[in-house]
Amino acid sequence: MDTLSRAEIEAVLTSRLPNCVISCTISADNTLSIDVTGPESDQFTVVNIDRRQYHGEAGINKLAREILEEMVISRQTSRRYITFLEK
Repeated sequence: MDTLSRAEIEAVLTSRLPNCVISCTISADNTLSIDVTGPESDQFTVVNIDRRQYHGEAGINKLAREILEEMVISRQTSRRYITFLEK
C-alpha cells in the first residue's frame, strides 16, 4: 500500500467497505489517515497508519478488517454509553 496514491487507496478501501464513504490523507512522513463514514452515518477516523506495514492485497484486506473491527467496537461502546445514560 505504500506505493498507492491517495485516490487508489480510497478506491480499494471503498471496494472492501462498500457501505462506507472513505476519505484519505497522506502526510509528509508518508503515514496515512482515513476518515470513514459508516452506513448509519457513524464517523470514524484512523490516524498515523504506517503504510509500510500493509503490503499488497493482503495488506489492504488486513487494513479493511481492522477498520471494520474498530467500527464494531466503537458502535458497541457508544450504544452501551447511550443505554447507560437513558437509565
